[in-house]
Amino acid sequence: MKELPGDVFVTGQLLAVQMQALAEQGVMSFINNRPDMEGPMQPLSEDLEKTAQELGVDYHHIPMAGGLTPGLIEASQTAFDNLPRPIVAFCASGMRSAALWAFAHVDKLGVDGVMEAICAAGYNLEQIRGPLEARAKG
Repeated sequence: MKELPGDVFVTGQLLAVQMQALAEQGVMSFINNRPDMEGPMQPLSEDLEKTAQELGVDYHHIPMAGGLTPGLIEASQTAFDNLPRPIVAFCASGMRSAALWAFAHVDKLGVDGVMEAICAAGYNLEQIRGPLEARAKG
């Protein structure tokens, strides 16, 4: 699991038992950025949502398949702004979750700030610098 500013963590696919362990450690919210049926043995979002409900934590499914869209960015920004922390966002590797975090926070931290944070977390997402700059300019 990789840490980003603002009490946010990104990681690869979580299973229900991992969500339970994280909730027991104090995680308050989960964001699933992985579309259902993307890979074999992947749990369905509705099953993970049921687990979250049983654990008494928040869960949002904001699947990213393909490129970034304004709707994905808006949904991510709303989730990151409003969910109780700590938040764990996940996808297959954590990379999509890190990219969505960057777009949701570029207005607050600036392009260099979000790029430094995702680089420090171990992700090379230089390919999103241009779109981040365009978003930051409004």
